[in-house]
Order: sequence, then structure tokens, then C-alpha cells
Amino acid sequence: MRRRKSFGFLTAGLLAAMVCGPFADPPQAADQPHLSTVTTLRKDADGQAVKMLQFGVYRTEADAWVAWKAIVRRQPDMVADLVPRVSQQRPDLPDSGFVLRAAPLPDLDPNFVCRRIVGGGGSCLVVDAAEQPAAAPTAAPEDNDHNGVVTYSPDQSREMQEIERQASRLSRIAAIVPGNEARVDIGALKASRWNLCSLTFDDGPHPAVTPRILDILRGEGVRATFFPIGNVAVRHPRIIQRIVQEGHEVGNHSLTHPNMRTLSTEAQRAQIAETNRILAQAGADPVLFRPPAGRWNSDTLTAVDQEKMSPALWNVDTRDWFTRDAGKIMAQLEATGTIGSVVLMHTTYNATAEALPRAIGLLRTRGCRFVTLSEWITSLNSLATPRIAQR
Repeated sequence: MRRRKSFGFLTAGLLAAMVCGPFADPPQAADQPHLSTVTTLRKDADGQAVKMLQFGVYRTEADAWVAWKAIVRRQPDMVADLVPRVSQQRPDLPDSGFVLRAAPLPDLDPNFVCRRIVGGGGSCLVVDAAEQPAAAPTAAPEDNDHNGVVTYSPDQSREMQEIERQASRLSRIAAIVPGNEARVDIGALKASRWNLCSLTFDDGPHPAVTPRILDILRGEGVRATFFPIGNVAVRHPRIIQRIVQEGHEVGNHSLTHPNMRTLSTEAQRAQIAETNRILAQAGADPVLFRPPAGRWNSDTLTAVDQEKMSPALWNVDTRDWFTRDAGKIMAQLEATGTIGSVVLMHTTYNATAEALPRAIGLLRTRGCRFVTLSEWITSLNSLATPRIAQR
């Protein structure tokens, strides 16, 4: 096994501090068909069944996603706040067809959303989540397609937002590396004129969107950190090679984008180790692991440590995975982006590529100097007051 860098401030204390973390996973982009997403019955605060929007039943899963793509193209503003999903109408009957549904976020009235869609020339029904088919035994727990586009459920959405809320209450290092006990003195930051930011891109690589993002980064002279999915990266080694050759950092985002919390320590380490092997064949040497959608537990940290790596999150979420709209991505960044930002974006959405030049320009006007995430962590840690022994 190759020796990998492990940041000095990660010790056994980190493992204990992160056991009870509230963190999460990622809506499937409408660009491509995806594996089925299964939604379990949820209740709202009053104990009522959660409502969903149903758009139709289709012969194949691909037909259902094509229909969703048409809906997005026809009524983009009306469905921007919906999380689409496709599942078998009857899991016990393979030929029963596939149902296209969408879950609005908790603060949206599904009846209002449905009326708005119908008023715009579309069609939909409001149904109980209980009517959604139960999970088939062979259903994949997470959604991946050959382009690495991942769908995030409403529950995952809430958990990802919680990561950003936590970041506003923690020191900068602890927000990115939870459990790190070092503290950063604001005076030291000002005295050193510290002004670092890091752009990070999860999922993929996407054969069309990722090269477009790389073109923009090269034109802007910005180095970033990419966290590809192993079983997608294995099909696009040239993109990984290009990322490395152009001076960007490659991290590890697991092999299949699972909920790491549901796996044993051994299974989690296998996810990480196999992805490292795939990325190494393309010339990358990951030192950072970003758990899918931020979901981790103490076993995750044990597995990461066994691979001589460090976990890494973010403190600014552009929510490109949800809105898939360049204007909304920029609105989110304008509200939260500043010096010290570790920005979460995705390498699979055209909207992200569309917003990227403006995002870089905005952060530059606010004083950001762009570095990779490893450089960001190392620099900030050098200015911190150490509270734990260095390795």
C-alpha cells in the first residue's frame, strides 16, 4: 500500500468527537436516467402522511426520466424546488411499469405546487407517500448512473443543510475536519492577511460537464479539489488524468456513493481502498475522503484513518445539486461566500458550469485566493493554536 499524507491534527480524539455527528447523502439530475430511488413513508410534524406529486406511469425507467427531463424543459421554474424519483409501480411485478413522482421540500405545499404545474399546462396528482411502492429487496440504496449524477432525497437535503449550519457555529478547521480541536485566532488570521478559499467538486466525473468545468478553471487560473466516485472514475480515466495534469487535487468520494453509516468498518474501508486503487491507476493519490452527502460515523473515521487519509467536509453549499439553476447557485453563494469558504459544488450539472465563472469572480472580489482543499487545511492549521499532539 502506498503511503499517503495524513494531516497532523487528526488523532484518536477526532474519532471520539465525531461519533454522534448529525451529518448526511445527495436530487438526481434530470439530464440522464438513473437507478430507482425508493422513498419510505414519512410523517410530518402533525403525524400526517407526507404528500408527493405523481406525474405518470411509464413502461421503462428510462421513459420516466425522459418524461421528467421534458417537464423540466417545459416548466423549469415550476419544478425547480422538486426532488424527482422513479420507482417500480409494483416491485413484486417486474412488468408493472415505473412511476415518476417528485417530493417537494417540507416548507412547500404540494397542492399549491401541483396547481401551479397544471396551470402552466402540465399535469400531476397529489398522492400520499404511503402510496409509493415498497422497496424491492434488490433495489440499490443510492442512485448512480454512468455519468456519476446522484439524486438527493429530502432527508439528505436537510442533513446537508445541517452541515452548513454547523459550520457557522464551529471554528473554520472544525467545520471542514469535524472534531479537530485546534482553534484559530481571528487576530492571527488578520495579521497574516489569510485569504484562502477552496472550490470543491463532488461526484462524476461527467464526460461532458467535467471537461467544461476544467476548461473554465484553466481559463481563470484556479486550482480546485475534485471528489470523484470510484465506479464512475474507472470509466473516465482520461478525465482523472487531466484533473491531475492541470494541477488540481483529486480526493476520494467512495466507490458507489453509499450511505457510509449503513456499512461496517470493513465495507467502508473497501469503498475507500478500491476507489484509491482506481484513482491511482489514473495518476491520482488522494489524501482526503469526503463521505457521500457528508454522512459518516466512527467506523468511517476508523476506515479513513486505516487508509492514512483525512475526512473533509465543506462550509458553503451552493445547493447546485438541488436547484440546478445558475441564478440560484449564484444567489446562494452571494449570501454565504467569503474568505475562508470551502465551497461545495458538483461536477455533473451544466448549471454549475454556467455559474462557475461568476462564482469565481464574486469570491475574488471578496478577497479570496484559491487553493486546493489540502492546502487550505494545512495553511489554516499552521495558524491555529494546537490543542492536541501532532503525529
